[in-house]
Amino acid sequence: MRNLHLLTRSLFLLTLLLGSISGHSQEGSSSAVASKGISWFDQLLKEDSVGALEITLETDLKVLMKGKADEKYQPAVLKYKNSAGEDKMYTAEIRPRGKTRKDICLHPPIKLKIKKSVLTGEGYLPHNEMKIVWECKPSGAFEQFIYKEYLAYRLYNLITPSSFRAKLVKINLIDTNNPGKPTEKIGFIVEDEEQVAERMACTLMEERPKDTRQFARQHFLNFVFYEYMIGNTDWAFGNSHNTRFFEHTTTKKVIPVPYDFDYSGLVNAPYAVPHESLPIKDVRERYFKGGAVNAPEGAMLRKQFLQSKTVVLDFIKKFELLDKFNREDALQYITAFYKEIEDERQFNRIINP
Repeated sequence: MRNLHLLTRSLFLLTLLLGSISGHSQEGSSSAVASKGISWFDQLLKEDSVGALEITLETDLKVLMKGKADEKYQPAVLKYKNSAGEDKMYTAEIRPRGKTRKDICLHPPIKLKIKKSVLTGEGYLPHNEMKIVWECKPSGAFEQFIYKEYLAYRLYNLITPSSFRAKLVKINLIDTNNPGKPTEKIGFIVEDEEQVAERMACTLMEERPKDTRQFARQHFLNFVFYEYMIGNTDWAFGNSHNTRFFEHTTTKKVIPVPYDFDYSGLVNAPYAVPHESLPIKDVRERYFKGGAVNAPEGAMLRKQFLQSKTVVLDFIKKFELLDKFNREDALQYITAFYKEIEDERQFNRIINP
């Protein structure tokens, strides 16, 4: 974790000043709920707005590993010291989640749940279920993969506020059977889905939309082109793979929001491979899965993403959690995307191959 404390104040100021291309910073995108209070996740964002918040998570790791297939909740205790110096402790539940990482990682990614009554009793909104993603294996390389996946979440926040926010955390994972040997992990907490719905004035859909005409077209295009930008093909609408759908309460249009970016070319995890049905052999090779895009939509989409270039590349340049090699790699990979779409003919070949 040698790079954890290298994330300087300049990164924080960049996020504050620039926000997203649509005028929302990561924290600013929660303005829709500000009048009603904040969530526990919002509070975590405030606790350490520059780097990672250190938390302790206690649970029975033997039960966690044995229960990977069933994904049943089990007891856990979460602790941290807040910015006021107060020790906070929450009785919680966790369960395994994920697909590939659940099978190959030392510990599977988890879903965290705190009782709504506990959160509302402290004055928070009742959004109580969040994903936690942490490094797959205890090595500096896998720590960098986590930073790059966290970066993918932050970059999409810059493209649109209709996205999952993430909070970086340093986790001391304690096995209740062997409390004297904690495992240190770098990870991030992903925003509760119901809070995302509330921010967007939507309802979370339990089932996928049955017709693509239900999609809010601009949000659909943001989704598919951002996935192309970071080289991610590990998503599907047909089975809701790495996608959540939100129905706008007024327009009734559907907004797709992506998550889990470890199979992207930007992250380039060693276990990531394209699906065998795709005409690519390496996740670093970009492939557009968005279907046909007409000329007016394409012109608008190209203009929007070109406008994001300075903000996105500056964010990567200042993202000092990544070591020099990985930061330069991320910068080169995303710069190549912008060079590609700066050429209008190349852009048109992407959206209409």
